[in-house]
Formats: sequence, C-alpha cells, structure tokens
Amino acid sequence: MTNFSSTSVLRKTAGLTLSKPVQVTLYMLLSSLVIWTVLFSTYPAAHNTAHSARHHTLGVACH
Repeated sequence: MTNFSSTSVLRKTAGLTLSKPVQVTLYMLLSSLVIWTVLFSTYPAAHNTAHSARHHTLGVACH
C-alpha cells in the first residue's frame, strides 16, 4: 500500500465520520427513545421494573 492510497483512505474515513454535535444529538435521541419505550411499555415485567425504579429514585408518591 502506498502512502498516497493510505492518505486517501484516511480522508475518505474522516469525511464519513459524524461531527460531535451530531453524535451527541443521535445519542440523546436514542437514549430518550429507549427510556420512553421502557417507561410506557405495556409488557408487565418491563413496566413494573421501570415503575418501581421511578418511585424509588424520584420519590414519586404511589398512586
């Protein structure tokens, strides 16, 4: 592999990577989606675990 081709590969790779703000935004959206899905799940095991954790960590009074 020549120096020219390895430099070319590095430039192409750098062009495909996402900037930090885009990475942070995607991470936050994915995290929010996962949390939203678990908290509002109708699957009993996931809902009960999230419900208990929400009451224990946030100090929310039980209904």
